[in-house]
Formats: sequence, C-alpha cells, structure tokens
Amino acid sequence: MDLCTACEMPVDDAAHQPPCTSSRKCPFCSAVFSRPDGARRHAKTCPQRGSRTLHEGKRGRKTRSCDQCSRLKVHCNARSPCERCVSRKLDCTYSRCCPTTTNRQPAAPHDEPHVTRGSGSRASIPKSFLLNFTDERQDFITECAVGEEPDGALLGPTSVAATPSPAPSDDCLDCINPTLLLPFDENQNYLEPLEFERLYGTEEQDLLGAFVDQSRRLKGDLLAARLHQLEWEVTEHITSNPSYRGPHLNPVAFRQFFSVSNVQNFAMIFCRKRHYQYPLIHWPTFCLEEASLPLLMVVVLTGATYSYRPGQGLGNVTEARKLYHLADAFVFERLETLLRDASPSSEVNQIEGVQLCQAGLLMYGLETLSISDSAIYRIAVTERLPAIARALRRLQLVGTRHSPPEEEDWQLFVHREQVIRLVTWTFAVDGLAALCCNNPPIFSMLEMSGSLPCNPALWDADSETAFGMLRRDHSARSLSLKDIMPRLLDSASRNVDGDLENLSPFDLHIVICGKSPHIIDLYCDSRGRSTG
Repeated sequence: MDLCTACEMPVDDAAHQPPCTSSRKCPFCSAVFSRPDGARRHAKTCPQRGSRTLHEGKRGRKTRSCDQCSRLKVHCNARSPCERCVSRKLDCTYSRCCPTTTNRQPAAPHDEPHVTRGSGSRASIPKSFLLNFTDERQDFITECAVGEEPDGALLGPTSVAATPSPAPSDDCLDCINPTLLLPFDENQNYLEPLEFERLYGTEEQDLLGAFVDQSRRLKGDLLAARLHQLEWEVTEHITSNPSYRGPHLNPVAFRQFFSVSNVQNFAMIFCRKRHYQYPLIHWPTFCLEEASLPLLMVVVLTGATYSYRPGQGLGNVTEARKLYHLADAFVFERLETLLRDASPSSEVNQIEGVQLCQAGLLMYGLETLSISDSAIYRIAVTERLPAIARALRRLQLVGTRHSPPEEEDWQLFVHREQVIRLVTWTFAVDGLAALCCNNPPIFSMLEMSGSLPCNPALWDADSETAFGMLRRDHSARSLSLKDIMPRLLDSASRNVDGDLENLSPFDLHIVICGKSPHIIDLYCDSRGRSTG
C-alpha cells in the first residue's frame, strides 16, 4: 500500500474503484457476481484461468465506519457525519486513509510483525515462528525447540550448574560441554577423560551418566559385537515375520547409523536431554553392552531424535525417524514373545521384561511426537500403550512397593524403583492419552497402590555407600496414588496433612494425569445430560 506524502497515511486504492470491480469480479474472465464469495469460488474453477496463480486477497472487507465508531468497535451508519457522532456531538472523521491519490510515496519497508512478550523477555517472537509452530505439517518443531534451548535448561532436576571450563580435547565430545554433566566443585580444576561405553565410574561423573572406563578399546569391541547382534536379530525379525509391513532394512545405512561412535554419542545425548522427562533408566548402573537389544536400539533412537543443534543439519533426526516403524515392530514383538513363552514369575524374565517395557514406553514417547505420521500415532495410542499395560500386569509389576530400609539393599532398591517409575509414567501417559486423544483409560486408580517415585537424590546415588548415606536423610515413602487422591479431594485435610504438603512437583504432575479420566467422565456425563 502506498503512503501519502502530505499526511503520511496509507492510500486506500479500493476506495476509488467501483464496488462491482473491486471484490465481485473474476480476475480471469471479468464476470461480475452479486457477492464477493461467489466471485472467489468461481475464480478457483474458472475455465479461463489455465495455469495462472490465483492471488488471494486480504480476508474481510475495508472499514466503512468513522474513526470514532471504529475505535470503539460500535455500529456506524457510514454517513458524514454518522448518527452516533451527531447524537454525541463528536467530530465525525474518516481520516484512516488519505482521500487523495496525488501525493504518494512507496511504503517504507518494515520488519515482519512480531508478537511481543513481557517486559522481561529476551527477544520478540516473529509471527512466522508462531504460524510454523502450530503447523502440523512441520515434522521437526519439537527437535528444533529442544536444540535451541540453552544447555543449562536441558539438565535433569538434580543437576547443579557448573562453572565455565575449557572443553576437553576428546573429539567425540565436540557437541556437548561435559562440564554441564557434573556437579559444581570449586576445587575441581580439570576433568578426567570421559568414556562412553558404561555409565558408571567415579562418584561425580555417574550422577548424570558420564562414561568413564580405562578399557575403552575392549568395551568398544564388546559394543560392536552387540550392535552386530542387533543387526542380525532385526534382519531375522523382518524376514521371519510375515505380518511386518514396514520399510525394508538397508544394511549399509543401518551399520552407519548404529556405529560405535554414534551409539556412544546418542546415548549421552539421551541421558542429558530426555532422561529427566522419562526418568526410567538408572544411568549409574546402566551398561550399553549388557542392556537388552530392544532397549539399546530405542536409547540410540531417542538420543538421535534429540541430537539437533542450531546451525547443524537434521540428518540424524531424519535417519532416526526412518527406523521408527522397524524399532516399534521389533520391540513389541519381543515383548509379546516374552509374555507368551516365558514364566513371568522368573527373576531373569522379570528383569528382561522390565527392560522391554522401558523400551516400549520410550518408543511410545517417540511415536507420539510424530504428529505428521497419523498412522504410527494411532497405533501408539490404541495398540502400543495397552500392550505395555498388559505386560506390566502380566509381569506382576503394578503395585510394587519399597520394603523397609533394613530389608532392602541398594540393588533391590534400584530394581524396584525402576519398576515404580515405569508403572507411574505409564499411568501418566495413559491419563494424557485419555484427555488428549479421547482414548478410554487403561489403568484405574485402585490399581495404583504401589509406592510413588523416590526422592531424586536417592535415585541418582551411584554406589551403595552413597546410597546408604543418603537414605538416612531421604527415606523411601510409603505413599501411593490410591492413598493420596482421596485425601487431596478432601477439603478438610488440605491444610493439616503433612504428607500432602510435601508432595513434589513430579508427584503433583502424576496426580493431575490421574485426574484426566475423571475429567473425561464428567465431560461425557454433562454432554449426555444436555442432549438427553
């Protein structure tokens, strides 16, 4: 739009065109219609259009009210002066657009409209970003958002900010600052060499999964053997499973993606960026060479999905998404086979079952991020989540509780805590699926009789000695969702119940997820009454 050089106001060109040619005329055949929407519909299928592009005009119509009525958004009869201004003895003006076309100058280029945040904002948000963020056709919005977050915001809830330190010379750490993985120690002036193959070692580095070991070459050979075994089993799954309808495996691309260096890097990225939202894996005791192959595969895919960095390409993210269908079929086929052929009461089978359920729940988290792939999203909600719940019940994991401290050593505590967190997060995502996807809830509140997840300090203990010292201050709680939900709903006990006052934000998040099925029931009940 041009500007008037005299009054510096925009010139309304449409005001000088006959009404019949401004909005009710076909731009291709010059046919005139009685209504603008009729002209727009005709123009889309006009025989004289050919391959020409249809330029959509600005929606709505030009403002016809005077300045006073337009400012207050009230009715105006568009006369000069209008009835409202006459009755209120106001100056009735139509000065939003310059009435003359003699004094014109090109409009000055201006920046894209921005949506301004509050006064404490770092920067304004461009309108195009908001439009792209809400566009379901964009595949990598979540990955890009995570990649652009500052490193300090991506650490787990138990991490402590570290002081700046020179980056280590190890090439495999070029995309991650390892000082962010360690607790702050003002007396620590250097970092020991880091390794990737196992998530245990020194006390500090095990807190968030630093990989420290002196036999790196031997560990690398063991991991390479495990990755070779993974490729063989995945290939066997594709060839021996007639129901598999996913993409075929490209052996060269698979080996490239699941190389030892990639697996090490992706595991570390997963430990940093995603684990604090799905705190299922106990990193101080987790070993890449000993984990079940489905869990190893999903850990790598999750780390690759969140490996995006500003200024870098989306190659790893794209390659990971190509393997979603294959990993999904592989994980849940192995879980189904375990439940069908093995005894759930066996201790070995239960440990393997826990790892397969962990892999299934993490795979569910990846699949529900794929909003552009409606097929895999639907399968995740309607088939995979119920399969995980059935496995938890069959393996007798639902309702797991901690024993008194004198009856539970560190290894038993870690195993039970992994089960408790697995069941709790499955219950949480079930509630979210019921609320967001109108999916019937799978769990009932009466089933959630197991303990709530423990304090993060106990969970992050990296040795039995550290665990024993921390347990004196942070004893495992005996609270369960089944117990606290009625107490939360009881208004008389809100201000006097010490247990409820000490609930962590993590616990409250689970409680909110537990209320989701009740919200759905109340909504359906109110709809039924209104239509009845």
